Amino acid sequence: MADEFLAAGISKKLNLIGFCFGGRQLIEILAHDKQAYFGTGVCFYGTQMNPSLAAEVKVPVLFICGDNDPRCPLSTVYEMEKRIEGSRVVIYNGRGHGFAHRPESPEEDEDAENAFVVMRHWLHDYLVVNKG
Repeated sequence: MADEFLAAGISKKLNLIGFCFGGRQLIEILAHDKQAYFGTGVCFYGTQMNPSLAAEVKVPVLFICGDNDPRCPLSTVYEMEKRIEGSRVVIYNGRGHGFAHRPESPEEDEDAENAFVVMRHWLHDYLVVNKG
């Protein structure tokens, strides 16, 4: 699919967004992106992420998670941030797993909206302003 987008001239760089287990997949795909198709990634509360792959990721990743998420340990997220140049971690206090796509209260809904605004700004900065 990346080849098709690039051949059509739609974009020079693509982005990956992963939620939950998709966050793990995002890291694996970016670590193996030898053709440099991707300009950035956004990981929402990634589960079972392998920090040893972070050294192979050559584009910045935005990590969004809650501090109450047993499936996405903050220690793993911070380790990934240290190993992936230009990456950023945004933590939502009191939020658990899935808060952005399954908010269960008005407060979670507000944080979910904020998380998507943060993501949109990230994508703008890395895919529009800093086009590859």
